[in-house]
Amino acid sequence: MKNDRARQAERVSWVGLGANAFLALLKLSAGFAGNSAAMIADGVNSLSDLGTDIVAVVSFRITGRPIDRSHGYGHGKFETLATAIIGSALLAVAVGIFFGGGERILTVLRGGTLPRPGLVALSAAAVSILIKETLYIFTRRAALSLSSDALMAKAWDHRSDALASMGAMVGIGGAIFLGPKARVLDPLAALVVAAIILRIAFPITVKSLSELLEGSLSRENEEEIMQAISEVPGVEGAHHLRTRKVGSDVAVEVHIIVARDLGITEAHNIATEVESAIRALHGEGTFVSVHPEPESGDLQGQVPFDDGHNGMEDGPGHHERVPDDLHE
Repeated sequence: MKNDRARQAERVSWVGLGANAFLALLKLSAGFAGNSAAMIADGVNSLSDLGTDIVAVVSFRITGRPIDRSHGYGHGKFETLATAIIGSALLAVAVGIFFGGGERILTVLRGGTLPRPGLVALSAAAVSILIKETLYIFTRRAALSLSSDALMAKAWDHRSDALASMGAMVGIGGAIFLGPKARVLDPLAALVVAAIILRIAFPITVKSLSELLEGSLSRENEEEIMQAISEVPGVEGAHHLRTRKVGSDVAVEVHIIVARDLGITEAHNIATEVESAIRALHGEGTFVSVHPEPESGDLQGQVPFDDGHNGMEDGPGHHERVPDDLHE
């Protein structure tokens, strides 16, 4: 199942790679031929997309590998790493475009004259909008189907490219049809392109870096998990909840409180029910580790359901399972 998901994601990435290769060549050629800073900036953006598509293809090929001795939680973090690389590359491209467009604007402010963009640049922008919006719809649909953050990052990358090309088209059109004084609209459009890319790339990068640094799931997700645990018969309380993302999957560790007179088999069965409840929320690929511990004589010393992140030590009652299909 993991391999099928990775293969589907890889195929989607190949489609984007081919489209970006075509668009990078088209935009850069049209930008230089048409003297358009906005179109050159858009072309550099597509060139960076081509590089991140290669990263995505390689990462999905690695992500599809099964659990092995060196990666007990699988290879899902490679997908997160790819997402971080994609986001970082977009940020770098946005900064480069900003400085390039700013330099041309300074030329105008100092009394210089910018060349008139050609219609070929305007046409390239229109083609880019059509292709990129189609790719956004196609990739977003696949990302939702496969629960892939890397594909969703690529989908928003395509949408940012479509918006950037719209900005470029407005700027190029104004520079062509509104006279010499309006030619500053072309580099201004380049700055709009940079702002759009920054707006989309920043949260993608922050989220992926948080996952790489073992950031927890959202407070809402953790509360949902604690609620599901509280509804399992036999669970008197739960605490020491730990959560993190492993690529498209989730890893959860938690201590549950059970009646102290239960036998080990009964406690084991309750822990198994807790695992099932958590997997019902986040999928069968969820890694779950449950530690049953006996209820103390004084319940006032134990908080029934506490998701506070206090220190946690695994004792003899530690009960851990990974999805059965991942043992194969």
